[in-house]
Amino acid sequence: MPLARAARTALFLALPVLALSAGCEKKTDNAIKESAPPTAASAKPVEAASVRFLVQPAGKASILIDAPLEKIKGETNVLGGTLDVNPMDLMKATGEVTADLSVFTTTTFGDKSKDEQQTEHARNWFELGEKVSEQARADYKLARFSLKKVTKAEPAKLADAKDEGGKRKVRITAEGTIRVHGREAPKTITLDVTFTGPADAPNGVQFATVDPVSVSLSEHDVKPRDNVGSFLNGALEKVGKKIDDKVQISVGGEAMVAPAKPKN
Repeated sequence: MPLARAARTALFLALPVLALSAGCEKKTDNAIKESAPPTAASAKPVEAASVRFLVQPAGKASILIDAPLEKIKGETNVLGGTLDVNPMDLMKATGEVTADLSVFTTTTFGDKSKDEQQTEHARNWFELGEKVSEQARADYKLARFSLKKVTKAEPAKLADAKDEGGKRKVRITAEGTIRVHGREAPKTITLDVTFTGPADAPNGVQFATVDPVSVSLSEHDVKPRDNVGSFLNGALEKVGKKIDDKVQISVGGEAMVAPAKPKN
């Protein structure tokens, strides 16, 4: 596959993702600086009156790059993370949702051979190629949204949401950060969240983004690389303005109440 073709078809993979859009022709020094891996939200104590939910693996994070030459599509179906929710005050919710980029697959062409080749190139862009160091892979494999602050919850108390056959729906807008390829960027997202179980002790959560989240590849230093992780010089120039740096990300999944820790 020619280099321009490989670069164009691989660019679709920015997940979950992540920052404001920027052109592919931006230089790497405009990218967000790499930061140390964060402490997982699950390692933090659960605050009083909050319920901890474990995000189930069988969710989905999907992407779309609406490029002039191709509508580039793909998804990962392995999520993770934790959500801490106070049913009496949903404005206090915190947590994180992760998406595993190492199992991302393309669905752009609907042709197995072409999609497999595109997937391989896309993973290389994230430094997840087959010859990348284990240390780099361990850090870069997860795209992570960390929920820092809920700015709106409608309603703010779960008991005020209408009971529809044991389910209560809430719309939440939250501020946080998205971390991809070792770089974090601020992001605001809006989610439709459905709780199951009693209003004062919910046992499950289903969530989905209301609108796709716009992400930038260049700000996270996601660019053409080989399977070792080395930058492919000249690839971006050959792609030029034929594709957009904006990636639209949608996420949906569910979380269940974390099992109680055994007493000593």
